[in-house]
Amino acid sequence: MPTLIIENMPQPLFEQIQRLAKLRRQAPAETAIDVLEGALGPAVSKLTEARLPQEPLATEEICAPCTIPRPPGQPAKPVEIADYVPRPHDVPAED
Repeated sequence: MPTLIIENMPQPLFEQIQRLAKLRRQAPAETAIDVLEGALGPAVSKLTEARLPQEPLATEEICAPCTIPRPPGQPAKPVEIADYVPRPHDVPAED
């Protein structure tokens, strides 16, 4: 893993990293990496993401193919139930 050495770091900034590391119960190096990732993460990810080619929008409707096979078996037929009222044995007993 690469090593980063920061020379001439301002004392207040160094103390702030140490305080933050103590609060997070981390080593100062881990805290510095977290802070750098938080600051540079969005910018770096935008630069490293591969850009998608700009394709023109479809200007005409594209229909689904008509060769999709039907599923095997018999077609279901709807059954009409008029005013269904549950009977006592249909409702679970409360104990």
